[in-house]
Amino acid sequence: MRFIVSIFFIIAAMFILLLVEFNQGMITISLMPSKTYELSKSSFFLISLAAGAGLVFLLYFTRDVRRFLRGLKFQRDQKKQARIQELYTKGLNSLLAKRNPEATSFFQKVLSINPNHVDTLLRMGITQLRLKNPQEAIRLHQKALSLDSNNPEVLFSLAADYEEAKRYDDALKVYKEILSRDSSNLSALIRMRDLYQRLNQWAELYETQRQLLSNPLSISEQEVEHRKFLGFKYEFGRSLLESGDLERAKKIFRGVIKLDKDFIPGYLGLGEVYLEDQKPKEAAELWEKAYKVTSSNLLLLRLEDLYLKQGEPGKAIEIYKQAVSWKPQDIALKFFLGKLFYRLEMIDEAFDILSSVDWGDKELPDVHKLLGNIYLRRGSLGLAATEFKKALGFRKQIIIPYVCSNCELKTTEWAGRCPNCGKWNTFEVNLDKTC
Repeated sequence: MRFIVSIFFIIAAMFILLLVEFNQGMITISLMPSKTYELSKSSFFLISLAAGAGLVFLLYFTRDVRRFLRGLKFQRDQKKQARIQELYTKGLNSLLAKRNPEATSFFQKVLSINPNHVDTLLRMGITQLRLKNPQEAIRLHQKALSLDSNNPEVLFSLAADYEEAKRYDDALKVYKEILSRDSSNLSALIRMRDLYQRLNQWAELYETQRQLLSNPLSISEQEVEHRKFLGFKYEFGRSLLESGDLERAKKIFRGVIKLDKDFIPGYLGLGEVYLEDQKPKEAAELWEKAYKVTSSNLLLLRLEDLYLKQGEPGKAIEIYKQAVSWKPQDIALKFFLGKLFYRLEMIDEAFDILSSVDWGDKELPDVHKLLGNIYLRRGSLGLAATEFKKALGFRKQIIIPYVCSNCELKTTEWAGRCPNCGKWNTFEVNLDKTC
């Protein structure tokens, strides 16, 4: 290395000597109109060479200083990011472990270093929501959204905050914002659908579910969502019926029946529209046809009430007799026919139909109670007492006419949707479980 440096200096010295030897003479330099300087040619060349070398040195020196300062800043930023990541990871682990106060402490330390750390603002907001502080969660998620307006996770979290704070309109606006960017976002559609259902906004719910079904779903998902769609459409029809919009309600109920011929609430709802429109004949005809399609005893019970209200008990008896002739082994039908005879004071007929059935060891207190009353009316006190004792001996509740086929909820009030499991078209009369 020393040898190379020595050679370099020798060559430089020889160059300077030759420059001086071959460039004798003076040159005049004018820096100002009244100011001139005389320099030898060799001095001028050497000064120019030194100035150029100095400029190059200055440029390279400036570049190296900048690199050095950037390196220092990069190292500081790396240390800062490493510290942020360490604290954020600890906070995230605490959040996943549901140690919410501990998670809050770590996230606050991150935000003290970088107040605009989007992921920390997001997780901190989730932590605050868990701590039942939705207003603070909203503030944090709004700030995160202002920093990253296209972050779907932030949007969903903000909507959840609004729901917790009962600001449902704001939550719906957020879901609509997500769907305006991606109309096929199933998560947004499902959350908006569930919120509409909670608010009983059936028209909006019906449209949202229809939009959801237009997306590609698996066969099992399609079946589940289709059943929900039927229920939502039915509820939409009910809301129209209750508001007096009979024509639209009729159209909706017909649509429900067209989609599912076995959806009993659709038939009952359409029949109620006819009754509200002062068309009991059409309601009766609809329910009679529907019974032939579905074999649902609910329709027979509705027809029974309708014909009795119209003062036409003969028609009620006739539809039961036809049903019994179609299904002679159905003891529930014979029980309902016997109960109708008793209701109409046709005691002998009631006794004949009920006594023709072998009730066996079934726990049917309503049957024995009805037989007891019949024996009492016929003057057979001993037999009446025996039947009443049988009825009292059972622990089941005596009158529970409707049972949910999905969760077996028992109730005296029929509804298109089970209030316990939330399923539609599940209430039916089951004599083994209802009496």
